[in-house]
Amino acid sequence: MSTSTFDSLPVEILHRIFDHLDVQTIIFSIRYVCKQLYLITDSYNRYNFNFKSIAKPLFRIICRLVPFENVIALTLSDEDKTRGQIELFLSLYNIEQFARLESLTLLEIDYDYLKSFLKYIVNSSVKSLSISVPPIHTSQKATPQLLSSVVIHHTLKNLYMSIGEKEWHQISWSTNWKLRYLRLVNSITFKQFCLVLDNYRGLRTLVLKEINSNCSEDNWCFSPFKQLTSLTFENGRIDINQINQCLSFTPSLTYLKIVGDGNLFNSSFDGYQWENLLQTRLVHIEKFEFFFVILTYSNYRSRNTELLMQSFHTRFWLEKLKCSIMCDYIANSRKITLYTLPICKTNFVYDIDSKKSSISNVGASFNSTDMDNVQRLELQLTKDVNKLAIDENASSNVFLFRNVTSLILGNDGEWPERSLRFLSNTLDFSRLIKLSLSINFLPKQTPDTVANIERLLKQAPNLRSFLLLDYWGPDNFMTRMETICSMISPNIKHLQIRVKNLDDIKYILEHLKHLTSVTFEYAQMLQIDSKEIMKSLSCLNRSISSWNHQQALHIWLQNNPANL
Repeated sequence: MSTSTFDSLPVEILHRIFDHLDVQTIIFSIRYVCKQLYLITDSYNRYNFNFKSIAKPLFRIICRLVPFENVIALTLSDEDKTRGQIELFLSLYNIEQFARLESLTLLEIDYDYLKSFLKYIVNSSVKSLSISVPPIHTSQKATPQLLSSVVIHHTLKNLYMSIGEKEWHQISWSTNWKLRYLRLVNSITFKQFCLVLDNYRGLRTLVLKEINSNCSEDNWCFSPFKQLTSLTFENGRIDINQINQCLSFTPSLTYLKIVGDGNLFNSSFDGYQWENLLQTRLVHIEKFEFFFVILTYSNYRSRNTELLMQSFHTRFWLEKLKCSIMCDYIANSRKITLYTLPICKTNFVYDIDSKKSSISNVGASFNSTDMDNVQRLELQLTKDVNKLAIDENASSNVFLFRNVTSLILGNDGEWPERSLRFLSNTLDFSRLIKLSLSINFLPKQTPDTVANIERLLKQAPNLRSFLLLDYWGPDNFMTRMETICSMISPNIKHLQIRVKNLDDIKYILEHLKHLTSVTFEYAQMLQIDSKEIMKSLSCLNRSISSWNHQQALHIWLQNNPANL
């Protein structure tokens, strides 16, 4: 009986498989297996260049090996892991060479460089565009005009923008019938909301932060916009009156999602009021998801949450929308979290509070899939961990959060004795890619703290980014860089850490040669000239791209590919 091999598959099938692989896997794991696969990877013309967290030498190698006309998606990033990448890209390559590009993502791009890409986009066939700009940067005068040309580009179907408020308000909105998806990180006024829908008559999905009231706006008159079927408000203040106004102009919505915060003093989170709003404004609604963080008053009692949840026990919630709703009251923080299940956001703050009470409108606990959307988990390790009921015999394959890849962990005192067992039951450490620790290194507890961090890191074999922060600054700072270096395993490629002087920086770079990027935060008001550090580090024989910003130095390192 003959045995089929991977390279004997038809080229069309292999190319379909490549569609689901990252470019590093195709180039470095498949290309050089045999001559046949070499030729097949050479003929592949749907490459996705995602350089969001790539090492500098691999970035150069990939750009050299793959013809740009074979690339249909490109992601460039000036985030912490790859500071200076966009400037390097523009200095080495011409964006005009990407003749078949359909998707372009530019992360944390400076306006000075954005201008070059905007000129390319208006003459391209790009269908999907994502732009995020650092909030501290100011644009050139020409940028709003170029952005105005881009948002009406005839091939554009999906657009994501996170730009400055000034630039946002200077954009001129004109008709674009092709755009189907629009996501805006900015807050907008109600008039701008209507202008967007008036000009984008083909728009089906709109995601925005919030609607701001603007009393100075002129009077205007719009008819309802029936093209929009999905509307999301995320990470803003919840104002039911503003939302009511928006919904009065979007009667065709079948999906509505609201994620934000408010308080019991000036906002209503009563189920009866939301039911009346949805039944009045959205007769076609099929799904409503929400996540509300609500600040309470000082004499609020858990009994009040029971009264609140009674308003979500009607036939509308249970039968028509089939909403499973959970309400958590966290007494120590004086807040309520009210949300639908499965959870509708990717980041979640898990409050550890022995006085926390939870109640559901369906009387059931969490299902195994309810938290599957959560990718970024934040929690504070307090002494209450030792008071929690932890099943010591729980299966190692059953987790509350199964898909978390980023964990933010805080601890401002003694490390709780049962914390590691609690964490092991809560999330799957094998999926963890990024770990952020906000730690108070008190002198008496430093050995125990270091030991617990080491145990934590050993449980996360796929960890790539490690952020080690210190609550209390230099007075209680763990100055022994050798102790820190001893904790950093070779699988970690990005490190963020506080330093007190140039010697700390040099020590890290000299002893952790497997790192591809580092962010050094300055303790107190330490100022380091980037030119001085580049000169000082030249003896390390490591090519460095640095970017000095406020109280941090970001370094993108050129390593030997064998160390990656």
